Amino acid sequence: MLLIIAQTSLQQGTYENTKDIQEVARNIDLTTQGIAENTEDIAHKAREIIVSMARGAPVVQILTFPKEAADLEVLDKFNPVHNAGYQAEHHEKCLSGTRGPILREIMYWAKITQDQPVFWLNGLAGTGKSTIAQTFSEMASNYDILGASFFCSRDYLERKMLKNIFPTLAYQLACRYPRFRGHLVKIIRRDPSVAHNSLISQLRDLLVDPLSATRISCVIVIDALDECVDDQPASAILSVLGRLVSKLPLVKFFITGRPEPRIRSGFRLPLLEPFTQIFLLHEVASTDVEGDVRLYLTERLTGIAKRRSGLDLPKAWPSGEDITALVQKSSGLFIFAATVARFVESEYHEPGERLQLIVSRTDDTSYEGASGVDSLYSQVLCDAFSGIHEESAFNDLKRILSAVVLALDPLSRDGLVQLLDIDSALISTRLRHLHSVMLIPADGSKEIRVFHKSFPDFLQDRNRCSDPRFHVDSSMRHGDMTLSCLYLVGKLSMNPCSVAPFVMNRDVLDLPQLLRDKLGSGLRYACKHWSAHLLSSSPSGEYGSRLTASMSLFFDHSVFPWMEVMSLEGCLEDVIHSMNHLLEWLSNVSDTRYG
Repeated sequence: MLLIIAQTSLQQGTYENTKDIQEVARNIDLTTQGIAENTEDIAHKAREIIVSMARGAPVVQILTFPKEAADLEVLDKFNPVHNAGYQAEHHEKCLSGTRGPILREIMYWAKITQDQPVFWLNGLAGTGKSTIAQTFSEMASNYDILGASFFCSRDYLERKMLKNIFPTLAYQLACRYPRFRGHLVKIIRRDPSVAHNSLISQLRDLLVDPLSATRISCVIVIDALDECVDDQPASAILSVLGRLVSKLPLVKFFITGRPEPRIRSGFRLPLLEPFTQIFLLHEVASTDVEGDVRLYLTERLTGIAKRRSGLDLPKAWPSGEDITALVQKSSGLFIFAATVARFVESEYHEPGERLQLIVSRTDDTSYEGASGVDSLYSQVLCDAFSGIHEESAFNDLKRILSAVVLALDPLSRDGLVQLLDIDSALISTRLRHLHSVMLIPADGSKEIRVFHKSFPDFLQDRNRCSDPRFHVDSSMRHGDMTLSCLYLVGKLSMNPCSVAPFVMNRDVLDLPQLLRDKLGSGLRYACKHWSAHLLSSSPSGEYGSRLTASMSLFFDHSVFPWMEVMSLEGCLEDVIHSMNHLLEWLSNVSDTRYG
């Protein structure tokens, strides 16, 4: 039987390094011992491997015995987050030649340091933490010391839930280490609900016990912990890690996160602080950071000149003075440098002119941190819409921008069309000049995402985004999103997916495709998230009245078809959460009216 048990990176149908090929060969050799006489079976398996590799699929497929197949079937019920590991490549890695001292210090800790098994890469937004985490993960994998990785993200529901971190790490470890897998499967069979237990139970049962029993030595990476939903005053993950880290003498944890109060409090816990090495990324010597930013900007901008050689650019473009001005403006923020590069390389503009728009502004060169990025964001927005004066155009823009930055799961252009009842071409037109701050795929079914979380933060803060044409009032816009969601949900009829009577969900043929075809991404989003948007909406004034009226219509006409959809989505338990959100919002309405 051919099963997926580990991920790697395959490009153009070939493995990137010899070790991957050797690993496949070893497994093929071990598996085929004793069954050589079954030549037809072996040939079939060999052909499957050849086809898989030729397709360039991002997996290593190896032959397994029936017992391993049964173990992996047990693990699949874990529902791990498959796109949370470093191999999903959510972030670019460091440009060659940059971040050398930092990466060397991290690698020294990973390979040599014994008394501090936890490493906190502490840095402000935009300082490059996730890029370093991506690079370190690849380096650790090449040195064969990486056990598992989880890249948290507030943009994706599954990757911002704390309860998903330890089960996903355990799944990856089980795929990598057969002896770990054997212990973990026994634990799961003894307690099938172990992945849904408390965080302390998850850590103990899924990681500590199997790792201690097998004495596996490895590094575990958790990136952007601050982006997880966590209502504890001290990070819940760090709290439980502090209680059990001493029981894992052969395992190290590399964690990145902003210095937010709950993250700082977590690392200051008496049980964790002695075991933690802290690196303050935003306090690296300015000369080191500026050198890296200079190299990055030079590489990116000269690359633009090479790709667009038909343009009438000076031979020495960009000039040394231009690069120096950009480095000074970056104030140590790699996100600033990356945003500048995206701004300049816009295919719709002449790069020389775009560069001059940035370097000619001298009034904000002393700004640091978010201030430098705020100035850039303001300039990007003003330049993108300098020729537009109609109020209706900005109303459309704010609706679209609000939906993108407030979405609880990223939305595609197709999803926005359905949710906002707006033309696809209009969405493309309004977002056309925002590629320097947003990732906007040409494929309408692919998700639109902001390039960095500092952009939605900027838009939602009136003190930072003072231009009313672009400022997003989150409370009001969450109300708009709720109304749009409920309007879509209101179009549902009974049995919206035309499922045959008395058929169990698991027996519906190709249910995921059926949901895509019958509902569409916008309606599916609306069903899942209307209540969360409601909870973030203003309960007072006109919006409170409109939302209340929409809720009445929902219960009169749409509640049962909605529950059918939630059942088909496998989210029936979320119906209870939605009702709790509704009750909490109604309580706020009462407090506003009668408080």
